[in-house]
Amino acid sequence: MSKKMGYILIAFGLVIVVWGIIIVRKPSKIQKVENKSEQPIKEEVKSTVNEKIQQDDYEENKAKGDAFEKFVVKNFDPKYFTLQEWRSDKYVDGIYAVSNHFPDLEVIFDFKSKGINEAFAIECKWRGYYYKNEIKWAENYQINNYKEYAEKLNIPVFVVIGVGGEPKMPEELYIVPLKEMKSNTITKSELANYKKDISDTRFFWDYEKNKLR
Repeated sequence: MSKKMGYILIAFGLVIVVWGIIIVRKPSKIQKVENKSEQPIKEEVKSTVNEKIQQDDYEENKAKGDAFEKFVVKNFDPKYFTLQEWRSDKYVDGIYAVSNHFPDLEVIFDFKSKGINEAFAIECKWRGYYYKNEIKWAENYQINNYKEYAEKLNIPVFVVIGVGGEPKMPEELYIVPLKEMKSNTITKSELANYKKDISDTRFFWDYEKNKLR
């Protein structure tokens, strides 16, 4: 009886040990399952945050661009200039108007007493500062779009660039003919050739030279 009792006790002990191992290991498996289920959630949250940051950056940059466009528009005397087009960069789910590829503004100069009626277009760009003494004013594909636009409509296109200050009142102002833009960047020294006196921000059309001043 004592041997049988001993075997029984040993068997009972083994059962308890095995059961204890199972109990201890189960939470570990559960934890692993929980960790795996959390991973996609974390990735989704990270993706959402990145999208929100990109959207905020886009909206901030667009607000600055809009403010500078307003600055440019307000400096045309309505007595002589008519704003023919003021394009928007609105889009949704990658869908946007073809006109988004065109320059921001299309203006008509009308000098009735001399019988002069001429059109030109403007791409507006504001930058808060120079980077390595130059600014990037466009992407290469945008330049191609602007040049194609100028050729098809047979009108001159100018890039009005504001640097520093605020978009609604830049510290420096430049008017660069698109045909003289060599690339999608322009140096500070190159811009100096096209500087406009900031003390008088009004724009004028030199109809004899077909040039915006």
